[in-house]
Amino acid sequence: MNKIVETNRLIIREFEEEDISSLYEIESNRRLLEFIPWYKLSTLGECRRQLRRIIEKNRKNQLNSWAVTLKDTGEVIGITQLMYSNKIKAVEIGTKILPEYWSKGYASELTKAVIEYGLYELEIDEIVAVTDINNVGAIKSLENCGMKFMKYGYYNGSESVFYSAVRE
Repeated sequence: MNKIVETNRLIIREFEEEDISSLYEIESNRRLLEFIPWYKLSTLGECRRQLRRIIEKNRKNQLNSWAVTLKDTGEVIGITQLMYSNKIKAVEIGTKILPEYWSKGYASELTKAVIEYGLYELEIDEIVAVTDINNVGAIKSLENCGMKFMKYGYYNGSESVFYSAVRE
């Protein structure tokens, strides 16, 4: 296991081949995808291909998608990522956590840790987060992490809100 960052309750680590069923569970969860209608991996085969791309990218690049696991059990409960987005011309953080783990502070905990990793370990100057304007939980989490409101706008055709964290 190649750990990216650790928090009090979570380990964010590189994906492994054995994570295919967890990735599929996350990517096929309808409640999770309510606010991400433009991105769907709807079959196990699509998830398998995506997992192979993620694992290959780990060998080449510091920016990628990672598994979010519970520290005490090792269970994969979500995905987080730092990726350069051509759409917004910035490094973007994204997170998906299974609904049964919502409202427990996991999103804020892991987002803070990944932002700190990106800003201070990878020396990225700015990290941007974009979420659907109606995704109240995500907006609250971004604000809890100290991210600052940038603007309202559209992202993949969806009315969205943009937040930013800057290295000091």
